[in-house]
Amino acid sequence: MGATGTTGTTAQDREQAQELARARKARARKLRKRRTLRRNLRQQMDWRGRAVPPLGWFIAVLAVAYGVFYGSADDPGDLGATGLVVGLGGVAAGVGWGTLVVATAPPLVAVPLITASIFVGGLTVGPHLPGAVSAAIVSMVAGWMIGIQVRRLLVGRRRPSDQPELVDRSRPRRPAPISRSERTTLAFSGAAGAGLLVVPALLFVVPMPDVLPAWLVVVALTLLWSVPTGWWSGMVQSRYAVGGAPFVAAQWGILFNAWGSAGVHGMPATLTAGMAGITLGFVARRLYEARVGRHPRQRQGSTSPA
Repeated sequence: MGATGTTGTTAQDREQAQELARARKARARKLRKRRTLRRNLRQQMDWRGRAVPPLGWFIAVLAVAYGVFYGSADDPGDLGATGLVVGLGGVAAGVGWGTLVVATAPPLVAVPLITASIFVGGLTVGPHLPGAVSAAIVSMVAGWMIGIQVRRLLVGRRRPSDQPELVDRSRPRRPAPISRSERTTLAFSGAAGAGLLVVPALLFVVPMPDVLPAWLVVVALTLLWSVPTGWWSGMVQSRYAVGGAPFVAAQWGILFNAWGSAGVHGMPATLTAGMAGITLGFVARRLYEARVGRHPRQRQGSTSPA
């Protein structure tokens, strides 16, 4: 009886020990998931800011220029002094508001707030000054970039973010051939990008040939924005550049550009050309890497710029 009782107690203790071990593993797993979620959320919020690369400032300049153009050419289509004043006023409001929101709030909060402000401005100011609303929508992207840089100067230097993994340009490039499956994907992506340019032209330009000049202008302006953004996306994927908030601003800006061009009846063209430009820019970047190679990633402790 004593031996049986001892054996039963030992088995029960073993089960309890196993249950405790499983509980500890479950708690540790849950803690790791929680830490990973917090880390990913912190990176997505990019609270400390990040320096805007030259490509981001190029997008900011385009946002201001397009804002002036859309605001001046908006209904009633006045390209004179009155339309220019309205456009410049909208640009000033958009840049100021975008800078204020992004500099004081992380992108996870700033993006919904900026998007909501577009609809609020459209309902309140839009009936009276539609050109100012169009100009403000596009130019807010420039304010976004400025706000990111301001946050970097105010907070990022005091609490620098983790060093992202970038490429080491001091070492020679390595071949980056395109596999068979990737070649098929790139072919379909390129065809889809070209289709987004051709199909709208067949639907809008062919029935109304008079709109061809305006369509070409709007599409060219959109491609000037979206193709570099698509190229940037390929750089981010291959660790040639930092993504983060500036890259998100450039991507969202393509949609903002489409909204801003609605006043000049260019939204269908800018929306499809924006998607086409991102796709074609990404494909062009990958083809370029396959031709010239790709720099290896940085070694631990390396500080070479990328």
